[in-house]
Amino acid sequence: MNRLNRSADSFALSTSRLAMVIALAGGVLCVSSAALGQNGRLRDRIAERMGQKQEQKQEKGAESEVKTGEATVAAGVSAEQRTLFDTSADYSAKLAGRAVLVQHKGQTLYQRYNNNWRAELPHPLASGTKSFTGVAAMIAVQEGLLTLDEKACLTISEWKDDPVKSQITVRNLLELSSGLQPDSNPGARKGSALLGDGGKPGFAGAIDRTGRDDWFGQAVAAPMTGKPGEQFAYGGNHFYAFGELLQRKLKAKGYKGTVWDWYTEKIFNPIGLKVGFVGKDKKGNANLPGGCGLSAREWVKFGQFILNQGSWTTEKGEKVTIIKPELLAECFKNSANNPSYGLTWWLLRSGDTTSSVADGIGREGLSEVLKRRNFDQQSKPITTPDGKAVEVYMAAGLGKQRLYVLPQFDLVVVRFAENTSAGVKFDNRAFLEPILKAVAPEAFVEKKAGEGEKKK
Repeated sequence: MNRLNRSADSFALSTSRLAMVIALAGGVLCVSSAALGQNGRLRDRIAERMGQKQEQKQEKGAESEVKTGEATVAAGVSAEQRTLFDTSADYSAKLAGRAVLVQHKGQTLYQRYNNNWRAELPHPLASGTKSFTGVAAMIAVQEGLLTLDEKACLTISEWKDDPVKSQITVRNLLELSSGLQPDSNPGARKGSALLGDGGKPGFAGAIDRTGRDDWFGQAVAAPMTGKPGEQFAYGGNHFYAFGELLQRKLKAKGYKGTVWDWYTEKIFNPIGLKVGFVGKDKKGNANLPGGCGLSAREWVKFGQFILNQGSWTTEKGEKVTIIKPELLAECFKNSANNPSYGLTWWLLRSGDTTSSVADGIGREGLSEVLKRRNFDQQSKPITTPDGKAVEVYMAAGLGKQRLYVLPQFDLVVVRFAENTSAGVKFDNRAFLEPILKAVAPEAFVEKKAGEGEKKK
């Protein structure tokens, strides 16, 4: 009983530990991540209400093999590789990390869960959710629903008579350069639009956001703070406005479901990805910029789909093309206003880091917030020992949630963490380098002087 009381006190007094918003039929359940980590029965009740209990029972044998704090390593992984994977997982765990999963050439080589997290629990992706939308948009292009350079006002008729909004293109929305006020919450603290948390610590702001009546409608009505195509401004309204545009396009074609239903039909179901939860407003609009939760095992499927250039191999061994490679590749082209950002994906190939761009975009108060809580303000470029830049596609969320896709090395890595001050020093390069040395030693292990000549 004392332990339960302490958990309750922690829930009530520590807003930095409010980390989970679970969208349920008929309402939203808000729970403490500390409680999730400490109370197994609470976790089970939550999972049952989310409709996932049966799935967990079916996978119980596999899940029980992955214990908190213990690594699960694939057969064939050498002791040296194991040590390198452990190095990355130890680094992550010290900085509030909860999960590390490494998948190489389609095989899960390593996974570990720390700080009271479990393999089957869906974790908030925060802004990692954003990267689904770029892929969905290109599928919409493939199906003839839209083009990247069409004027959004052709669908969002409210913008037709506005001399500035009428110039917004679909590409502007996806590159976060629409000129719309990035976040619709007028009471948010300076810079908090980047975090998408309503100005509150941790993921607690997401709880506020569940009370909105109509995210999509609010974005359409948002004021302009710049001219379309002239400035990168990180925030949720670009995504909500795109959601409204796509919703109208789908409705015009006779589609009866929601935008999130369409994402599910076009992306998640074809690759067997089971969504843990997604936040929705009172109209049923999904929180496209930051409301999804997945387990590490599910998020890695999305990364593998990206690595496969838009194709997926079914359980029967059949290869299915979900999106043409040349269309998917549009997501990973540097945008004009931010060389480290494509269409809803961070790009680390150029040597720029997420923070080096975000800190310099000129939004009042943004740098201070970033330095305290979010992106990688001092991260060095990820390069091979001979100085060649490594191409990395990254879906990134508040609290250092990470999905890394490295095409050059046939590698996908997932990292989850609690959003606390302990994790602010997390660095992409420091985390990835040991993993890269493990899977690609020929490229990442420096040779001693004269070693090359001896082998000739």
